[in-house]
Amino acid sequence: MYQKILVPLDDSEDSRSVVKVLSGLVADDGEAILLHVIPPGKTREHGNFIVRASEMEEEQRGRALVQLNRLSGELNEASIKSTCAVVVSPSVADCIADYASRESADLIAMYTHGRTGLAKLFKGSVTADVKRRTTVEVQGFGSAELAELSTK
Repeated sequence: MYQKILVPLDDSEDSRSVVKVLSGLVADDGEAILLHVIPPGKTREHGNFIVRASEMEEEQRGRALVQLNRLSGELNEASIKSTCAVVVSPSVADCIADYASRESADLIAMYTHGRTGLAKLFKGSVTADVKRRTTVEVQGFGSAELAELSTK
């Protein structure tokens, strides 16, 4: 059991399913930190309208917080203390590693796509990048593993 688990999430339902297995990982007096990393916004022009980078970031931050707060509510119902954070960063892996260190996390529990071959070459692996950047234990959960754990 872990005292403090960092759970990086993105917009996918698969990543959010990691929350369902936390009850078997978080100590009774432990905590889960739900983290969503968003990329820096870019100011864009649409005809006569300008959408500022900060406005785009705030919109993304708001959408992410809605999801994180919903998941936090589910954890609270399962008697798991949780907090939520949305961070703007150009590097998801660096942000996750830095946040885990800053929060003194015992574990980073994250969804992994389990890409192989050309998909891994072109898209890379955030989980592998995080493992290279941190001394905190990283546990990646794939779709099959999450399905198996959620039925137990």
